[in-house]
Amino acid sequence: MLVKDLMTTAVTSVPPGSPAAAVIKIMRSEDVGIVPVCDIQGHLLGVITDRDILIRDGLDKNVDEIMSRNVVCAAPKDDIHDAALKMSKFGVRRLPVVENEKLTGMLSLKDLAGKRIFTAEIGHIIYNICNKKPQHY
Repeated sequence: MLVKDLMTTAVTSVPPGSPAAAVIKIMRSEDVGIVPVCDIQGHLLGVITDRDILIRDGLDKNVDEIMSRNVVCAAPKDDIHDAALKMSKFGVRRLPVVENEKLTGMLSLKDLAGKRIFTAEIGHIIYNICNKKPQHY
C-alpha cells in the first residue's frame, strides 16, 4: 500500500505572511492541529502546529516567525510502512506529502489507525513521540 492510498488530500495551507490568528481559525474549523505553509505555487515551506503557536508565544506573530521549517515529508508513492517508520524515527504524528516540491496531501496517525494492519507501527510511533524530543508536528 502506498501513502497516496491513505493520505488526506483536502489540506488547507497558508502563505508565510499569514497571522497566527488566521491559522487558529483554520485549525478550529477543520479540527486539525497542523497547517502547512506554502508559497503561491504550492511549494511546502514549513508547517505550523498548535504547539508551535503556544511554545513560541505566537498568538500575535506571523506564521513565518514561528513555523517549523525543517519538515520531514513523504511522497505519494512511498510505501506506507516506510512512511510509518519515518514518523516513528522522527517522533512526529503527521507527515506532509510532497511531490515535485509541492504539497499534495497529509498523512497522519489517524489515517494509519483506520487500517488494522498498522497497529505495530502506530505503537512504535506513539512510543517514540513520548520518549524522544519530537519535531513539534
